[in-house]
Amino acid sequence: MKALQNIQNEAKQIVEQLADRQISGMKAKYNEFRKWMSIENNPVVEHRYNGEAVVNEYNSAHKYVYMTMFKRYNHELQGYYLPTHYPSDYKGQREMSYSKDLLYVVYELQLQIRNNWESAYREDFVAQNMAKLNRALAKHLNDEMSASDIKVNVGGDGAEVTAIVDGKIFRTFGTLCGGYVQCLHYRYRSSLK
Repeated sequence: MKALQNIQNEAKQIVEQLADRQISGMKAKYNEFRKWMSIENNPVVEHRYNGEAVVNEYNSAHKYVYMTMFKRYNHELQGYYLPTHYPSDYKGQREMSYSKDLLYVVYELQLQIRNNWESAYREDFVAQNMAKLNRALAKHLNDEMSASDIKVNVGGDGAEVTAIVDGKIFRTFGTLCGGYVQCLHYRYRSSLK
């Protein structure tokens, strides 16, 4: 009995491992950003009214993504190229806004500039993914069924839970979703055969 609840409890470790993977990927991007920031003339420097020069990390994150990831197509050379300078005008900087994926990278970097970002991000990530996972599980399972031999496998681009539910094989797996809209979740699919 309580197949749904038992499998949900076991599957929670998938979501926690996926959260760890997402956060470690974000930290790796942030470390690359910090290396880039240490190079002279890379960070955005603002001059205050008292003459003090201050590095603006938030704006530097936008400049970093613009200079290292924003590629344009050159028809003459028939290839993509990175910009050679960061535009000083707002319209030029906004040119990258058509790529929501790149803007999300900016958001991830700016998020990490804040103190104590990791626990709140992890909590949101786990909550969103558990809701999706529970919805996928509830399509095929209920607590009137009995589950045995529950196994959790984590692979390269996702994770899987298998179990024997009332003599049938139950399987659910989560695969990483791409794009800025789907970056906070994995897509879960389930089957009971």
